[in-house]
Amino acid sequence: MILLTGVSGFIGKHLLKKLVSVFGKDSILAFTSAPIEETPYLLHNDYNFETDYFIKSGYGTQIDTIIHAGAFTPKSSKEANDVAKCTSNIITADKLLQANLPNLKKIIYLSTLDVYGPAETISESSQVEPASLYGESKLYVEKMITAWANANEKLHQILRVGHVYGPGEESYQKIIPVTIQKILQEQPLQIWGTGKEIRSFIYIKDVVDAIINASKLDMDAGVINLVSSQKVTIAELVNKLVALSGKNIVPEVMPSATRGKDFIFDNSRMRALLISNETVLDEGLLEEWTYLKNLQA
Repeated sequence: MILLTGVSGFIGKHLLKKLVSVFGKDSILAFTSAPIEETPYLLHNDYNFETDYFIKSGYGTQIDTIIHAGAFTPKSSKEANDVAKCTSNIITADKLLQANLPNLKKIIYLSTLDVYGPAETISESSQVEPASLYGESKLYVEKMITAWANANEKLHQILRVGHVYGPGEESYQKIIPVTIQKILQEQPLQIWGTGKEIRSFIYIKDVVDAIINASKLDMDAGVINLVSSQKVTIAELVNKLVALSGKNIVPEVMPSATRGKDFIFDNSRMRALLISNETVLDEGLLEEWTYLKNLQA
């Protein structure tokens, strides 16, 4: 049985649905803040539970894998240094590691690219140098899980998730959902900076498939970045979204004295070990556009 945390989050919701379709609902146990209907569940009560909580629930001996997708994730840059929220990432992971799960074999942890420092192309060998408390908290949990797994002879997999997009991310202040919502609401569009800054977005379905395939690995594969190799400039991205709308909109470029950072990724390890193909950016954008348009209707 797989214990899944974070089922109410952007990635978690998609992951839960796919896990059920692949393994069946009785093979998934959701660890959640509120009741759900899709699978059996246990309430985590803000992670205030005793070490034998899972045993007493009757599920403790059945759990062989943990996918820890639950965490505080900043919805804006202002939240990235919130001390209490960032510290909660460490506390919740520690509670899971202390739980009595006698047949646990593997733990998969969803970390973040925010653990890396500046790099021309980000890969698993790039320098680790978080610029925020959020990044520091995720890196510390990586080290906790690695040390715990090695000491207890368990398999573990660290997945550093990149810039994910797709249906369900509308609560985040990110360029794709914000731009789509502005177009739908007929608000002015601005491109801040030069517009030439490069981004690489990975579609939510690809991330979910990669996580599920990671659960099937029978080895410790080391850190794997879940990222896209498809590059697009900010201006190109905004224009793609405008084209989907069919509207005659000319975004206003808000000049900047300096050029913003590029985010370019090497995803060769992900392609070799987890998924061989990516969703084409135009296809993923169309799905998110359609989702948000229907949501607003």
